[in-house]
Amino acid sequence: MKRIFLIIGIISSLCACRQENRYLSEGEGALNLQVTVGEAVEVVSRASLGNEEIEALKNDCKVRIYEGNKLIRKYSSWSSVPEKIDLSAGTDYRVRVVAGDSVSASFDKKFYEGIETFSVLDGQTTSVKVNCNIVNTLVKVNFSEDMKTYLASGTVTVSVDATDGALDYSWSEKEQDSYVGYYMLPSGKEYLTCVFSATTKTGKKITQTDKIESAKASTLYTLNYELSSEEPERPTDEGGVFFSLKVDETPLYKQEEEIGIYRRPVIRVMSGEEEISTDSPWFLSLNSSVSPQIIMSGSSTLTTASVEGTLLEKLGLSGIIDLLSEESVGVLRQKGITLTIPAEAQGKQIVMDWGNSWNELLKEETMYSLRYVLADEQGKQRELDWQIVVSDMNVQAVEIPRFETWADRTVFYGEVIEGHTPGAETVYSFQYRKKGEEAWSQNIPAVLSGQTIKSDVLKGLTPGTTYEYRILEDTKISNIVCEVTTEEASVLPNSGFENWSGDVPKLIYGSGETMFWDSGNHGSQKVSRNVTTPDATVRHSGNYSAKLSSIYASMLGIGQFAAGNIFIGQYLDTQMDGLNGHGVLGLGRPFASRPLALRGYIRYISGNVDKGGDKIANGTQDKGIIYVALTDGEGEEFNGTRWSFVIKTKESKFFDKNGANVVAYGDKIWEASTEGEGMHEFIIPFEYKSMERIPNRIMLVAAASQFGDYFQGSTSSVMWLDDLELIYEESKLPENLR
Repeated sequence: MKRIFLIIGIISSLCACRQENRYLSEGEGALNLQVTVGEAVEVVSRASLGNEEIEALKNDCKVRIYEGNKLIRKYSSWSSVPEKIDLSAGTDYRVRVVAGDSVSASFDKKFYEGIETFSVLDGQTTSVKVNCNIVNTLVKVNFSEDMKTYLASGTVTVSVDATDGALDYSWSEKEQDSYVGYYMLPSGKEYLTCVFSATTKTGKKITQTDKIESAKASTLYTLNYELSSEEPERPTDEGGVFFSLKVDETPLYKQEEEIGIYRRPVIRVMSGEEEISTDSPWFLSLNSSVSPQIIMSGSSTLTTASVEGTLLEKLGLSGIIDLLSEESVGVLRQKGITLTIPAEAQGKQIVMDWGNSWNELLKEETMYSLRYVLADEQGKQRELDWQIVVSDMNVQAVEIPRFETWADRTVFYGEVIEGHTPGAETVYSFQYRKKGEEAWSQNIPAVLSGQTIKSDVLKGLTPGTTYEYRILEDTKISNIVCEVTTEEASVLPNSGFENWSGDVPKLIYGSGETMFWDSGNHGSQKVSRNVTTPDATVRHSGNYSAKLSSIYASMLGIGQFAAGNIFIGQYLDTQMDGLNGHGVLGLGRPFASRPLALRGYIRYISGNVDKGGDKIANGTQDKGIIYVALTDGEGEEFNGTRWSFVIKTKESKFFDKNGANVVAYGDKIWEASTEGEGMHEFIIPFEYKSMERIPNRIMLVAAASQFGDYFQGSTSSVMWLDDLELIYEESKLPENLR
């Protein structure tokens, strides 16, 4: 495992150590903080918090004090909070206290939070009391007594949109206390999904899904399930419901109200007794005969229902047909199409019976389209874009799995149409073209395996480009055309290191720009030094390169070794350990492409090690390193922001290239100085652990001293970097790396 120290803050008793509460200087006040932990109201059948539990939560609480959005004090436990906290007077502050466990879903882990704003007066002590109340979203499930007569078993799964975010509530014929589940709603996904899966006494499987929109924290949702008065013919798919669900919303300050649950309208296609899937094209043989019905249902009155498409145009009906219009009823009837609004549905259902109107359209190979749009009085909408394919083909092109398409390559996919059997000697192939062009490519060979058809890997595609493709069965060409878009060739911002701002610390982005790169300059600023700076004397192109200089950062003779460094991410904090400072670094930025390699230009001076130790001995040559990684998963959180990895040098917590969230990794170590005074090209290939995982962040770390994380290296080592570039196309790689 390669570990890189990306500078820690320098430490000096003059500038880094703060003595709290010894005295108040002019312009300062003091904060006296008090914290309580408890539930605002009793909303569960279990016992409320006991005194011992409250004290345990309080002792383990975490305290953060902010000046605006800047974190200025933090304490990992109540015992570490001073009796009085010195703060500058005349400033508005905010204190946040959290306790308990913040997990996606649990029956016993609760999370508490309290926030208060305050200010302190010059020379005075201000007392602030923070009450931490439960901030989970609570769920309780009740079942009506009459379910005993109908159900053999049943489970309601309530979930939030997060990993490990689901809990099961089981129905039982025996009376039992209803458990309360505690959920944390992900930001931007403030809803609960409720799935009732049941088996009737006759063995019938039933599944009903409902959604509680705009769910709130610090609120109890009681789900009351009852049997509907009538059993729908198809309870799983229709817009109606098999179970009647009412939800009581009880804020923890005891304001109660009942909210309704509505689902989006549903569109079903029936051909006789068979239900036709609308998730894929409907394949019909030449000269076949069908009489489809389209059943459109909502959980409230439909206010919009329309249809358009090339199939209607073939029947002489152009434009959008309003299915709620009396005029449209007459026009469609002339074409043999009947519209019915069942009286018992009370405006919640429309049935469109096409009769035999399609039969004359099925005499030639072609493809038709239909687009349905529905909306109801609750504002719920449904749109369906559907294709009808008339063909004697046995196979079709299908959507390509996301992981198969890179910036410069893909694999075409097809499948055997259900109910069809291709000949044993059939030869399969694909053709493709850029969308908007007319000419198709030559045939790309493909192989049938089971029911799936795959082409060879097709390379040489253009990044960020949409292509069309179709399948051939021997020489017969399918009229199903699918699309695929290659990955973007995403670039690294400011990768030529032209834009800088600030003085100490020197920042690697221009004024008004967004940070992408950072360095240990935030740590070394305490001794008025930068370890990473722009340099106009050594560069590959443009005006500047990034110069990474390893130094001994000290003040009054007290200090420590710091490696020159640069990284994608942000220097987050300096943690003190006596007189030593330790960096907290958030590595990685959002990124969803998959490059093949990193190219750049470097000059490296390997100094003679003068700050050696157990990792690298004094008198030997220092080593420089660059490593890159792509990661997936949720990453690690620090102060509300997620990173690929959070380095904490105080805890010896360093990046591991073998970590579970690492999708791809590459590195290069320089064990000696580069030749001459110019810059040299380097290429670092990415080695992918899996070709089927899509990253969501990219990391890059460069250091003039490989063992800087152990405070070891040479104060003479310097690394210059310029013009970093991600390579996506194999044709741009050297022959030995293809």
